[in-house]
Amino acid sequence: MNSKKISFLSFFILVVLFSCSSSSSQNNPLPVIPPVDNTPQPVLTGKMVYHSYSCYGCNDSKIFLYNFSTDVRTVLSQNWNITNPMNAHFSPDGKKIVFMGISQSNNSWDVFIYTLGTNVQPTNLTQNSLGRDEDPKFSPDGSKIVFKQNGVLKEMDTTGNILRTFVVSNNEASMPYYTSDGNSIVYAGSESNNSTADIIKYSISDGTTQLLASSVNINEYYPIVIDINTFLFSRSSGSDQVYLGYFNGATSIKLPFNESGADFSDAYPVDSHTVLLSSTKTGGRGEYDLYLADIISGKKWSLNLYNPYINSPNNELGGCYSPL
Repeated sequence: MNSKKISFLSFFILVVLFSCSSSSSQNNPLPVIPPVDNTPQPVLTGKMVYHSYSCYGCNDSKIFLYNFSTDVRTVLSQNWNITNPMNAHFSPDGKKIVFMGISQSNNSWDVFIYTLGTNVQPTNLTQNSLGRDEDPKFSPDGSKIVFKQNGVLKEMDTTGNILRTFVVSNNEASMPYYTSDGNSIVYAGSESNNSTADIIKYSISDGTTQLLASSVNINEYYPIVIDINTFLFSRSSGSDQVYLGYFNGATSIKLPFNESGADFSDAYPVDSHTVLLSSTKTGGRGEYDLYLADIISGKKWSLNLYNPYINSPNNELGGCYSPL
């Protein structure tokens, strides 16, 4: 997919040849196509975690870590006893990640925690639960983890002790994310008598909810908090598009980097004007590729501009960035 020839470029593409020991398609990347306006990609010094799979039902997902400062890309899950690990999230200090995966001991979706730079297996935080445990996210202070268990939102400490269950009116609640002050949770909740979802804010102190983004028969999902004022989310209407939402109730806006006819999703903030996201836009290597995008100008940069092996013929999704 995404192999349509780009005929409108008026400049020559510099093809850089890389020599490597393996002849697989993963290690022989296609030439990187720079932005049409030749704007250099942003300089980043943090790190990124993401997952890659050939197809969702193939159960072959792997979690990767990429360090922008050292240009080192690592397959974190290479020797883990976990099937299909995905959707990792950094702790506030950048030293740990939480993620979901299928435990090989009980063949169930569980939540795991892992300390970066160690050789020990990740710890299964939900090994004694019944059912599916998914979508984990650290609290702003790093002491708690919110996650989804069988469609219900729960909170635990970093050793797996359940602290509380958040009772909401939705039949299904998923993809929870703490607000920046840690006092509320933003999540995707099912609409009444409908399979689509809205973005909802839940107050931890009093249990009240606030509808943040809702469109009839349209999915709004994957909320990620930027700051006390704004959050990102994906909206599906023909194709997935990334929107900027406001906690004060102002109308959400479609961000300028979106393109019709292509999916843009899984957006995560990098700095005040740049986000990490996945897209099926023309010119990528696989179905979904990772990009950086400017939420003001709309400019986009393939992550292969940083390292030619990040995007592959597979699907690269669930990118999360830490400046530390």
